[in-house]
Amino acid sequence: MTNETGTAERSSRWPRAHRVGLWAGGSVGAVAVVAVVGIGAFPVDSARSFIEGRLSSAVHAPVHIGSITRDSWFSFTPTIALRDVRIAQPDWVGPGDFVRLSSAEVRVPVFALLTGGFRPERVHIDGLKVALMRNAVGRANWEPDKKRAPDASRSQPKLSDLIITNAKFSFRDDKRGLTIAGPLQGDARSGLRISGDGSFLGKPAHFEARGGAIADIDPKAPYPFDLTLTSPALHLAAKGAMEGVLNTRLFKAIINAQAPTLKNLDRVIEAGLFGSQPIDLNATVRHDGRDWYIDSIAGSMGRSRFAGRATVLKRDGRTKIDATIRASQFDFDDLADAEGLGDAAALKARLGPRIVPTTRINLSKIGKTDGVVRFSADRLLFKTPSVFRSLSGVLTLDNRRVTITDVTARLLQGALTGDAQIDHRSGAPKLSLNLRFSGATLETTVGKPNDVSGSVRGRIIVSGSGDTVREAMSHATGRVAMVATAGAVKATVADVLGQDLGRAIEHQLRDKQAKVPLRCLVANFRASNGILTPNPLAIDTGASVGHGGGQIVMNGETIALTLRGSSKNPSALKIVEPIRIGGTLSSPSITVAGIGNAGESKAKGALRVLGRSLKSALGIGPREAPTAAPAALNCAGLVEAALK
Repeated sequence: MTNETGTAERSSRWPRAHRVGLWAGGSVGAVAVVAVVGIGAFPVDSARSFIEGRLSSAVHAPVHIGSITRDSWFSFTPTIALRDVRIAQPDWVGPGDFVRLSSAEVRVPVFALLTGGFRPERVHIDGLKVALMRNAVGRANWEPDKKRAPDASRSQPKLSDLIITNAKFSFRDDKRGLTIAGPLQGDARSGLRISGDGSFLGKPAHFEARGGAIADIDPKAPYPFDLTLTSPALHLAAKGAMEGVLNTRLFKAIINAQAPTLKNLDRVIEAGLFGSQPIDLNATVRHDGRDWYIDSIAGSMGRSRFAGRATVLKRDGRTKIDATIRASQFDFDDLADAEGLGDAAALKARLGPRIVPTTRINLSKIGKTDGVVRFSADRLLFKTPSVFRSLSGVLTLDNRRVTITDVTARLLQGALTGDAQIDHRSGAPKLSLNLRFSGATLETTVGKPNDVSGSVRGRIIVSGSGDTVREAMSHATGRVAMVATAGAVKATVADVLGQDLGRAIEHQLRDKQAKVPLRCLVANFRASNGILTPNPLAIDTGASVGHGGGQIVMNGETIALTLRGSSKNPSALKIVEPIRIGGTLSSPSITVAGIGNAGESKAKGALRVLGRSLKSALGIGPREAPTAAPAALNCAGLVEAALK
């Protein structure tokens, strides 16, 4: 009996549960239908205040929309009409309107509109006036104060139709020095066109941009464009295609730029470039989001001719560069504009010629740039004769530290190899050099092949701080060495070095071209705060041995050295005074007992030397203690120490 009752109760509950399920499902379905119908028939005008508020918050300025209507009472992609739209300028710009719009008809998916997205499919704009402003520090009225994180979905194009009528724009960019104003229009026949006149860096300028017609097209199809900026200060032209309608995040282009200086181009692209001689550049580029790919670049800068490629990536707030540049010919003067060359000429006129350049090594403006640049110059050009012929190396930039490795500077004879570093992570820039010099000959280095010969090698290990190479070397610490071995020297030169006047006269009278071996010349200088002192300065010939002292001051590049020698086979007639080396690194002078002094003839100087030597030989005047024959230098040991 009980079992029968329970079975009956369960049987009676099944229909009720079924009815409840049907009712619940029907209710949910009804709600869904109502929701869908509600969305499709959403009264857009009721959202006007909400849209005004969102826009005002985004641009930090009042936004007014006169009315919002839709073309039909039910559609998931209605055409929405906005009329009498005004967006005021942000407070920092001042009074006036950023945007004024008579009307705009926009077809947009309602779902996207309700979820905060706004990717219209068709747009017709009439009576647009837009005033774009950017101040001297780069703040722009078209950019929100808080930039959104990159969103790949934002790059997906949706626009298939665009018509613009009765529109004007003005663009003022105080940071770039560019002001342009003019009409813009777009229709199915002539496509999109922007044209404006104004000024760039105080010179007249004309801007023209054209795009393909946006009329019933695939929004993701390649969209062609070309633009030009024409001014005496810069001619910039670009022609290419975007990956989708008005998709400026993804495009390819061929670019040509001509300007009196690279700095003018930098005012537009803002890449931190420097002043230079006139440029004519051609490049094939790709833009992907925040990244640039320069597939090829070639052109000229002054007398320099070069080609290369590069990638410029934006990662974690930093710019990362990978580039390869090869110059068929290169002039360092092309890295300065007319103003820079004028300043250098004025400095040279005030201080005189200098060997160490005034190249800036301050890295404060590239603190957020890292990367690798492989460079080579097949032929170096100079306004005045130079021993340098070519240059190559690899430059690595990492957080305001530049390391140049695999440096090879080919000279008229020989090569300079090694590495260099500029460290500007704290304090003043610090320049460090670690270089070797080899493959040269003394006759070429000195420029007197009839007087001296030999194999020349060198070593430079120095570091110093300053904003320029010259300033850093004025505070250099380390060592600088040059050695010459396995050569020959004119016998009269060796006699003068040994302060042996008698044998010098003998060789001059009997055989002017006679030579003696040059065992070694070692000029090993220790540098401390820009002052170089011999450690040692010594020379050993077949006839004499000499030792030097004094200093070279890099702040001014002045030389004050003396060289005293002894003959290995002395005669009675001795040169009393030492050899003196003075002047500057760019214009050294050598005097022997006064011979070589400016304003005095060689004959008069020679007679004075002879007179002093005769007095010394006859014992007239101060008597010098007799000296023993000098010991030969340990050439192998001195050379090894200098070059280590």
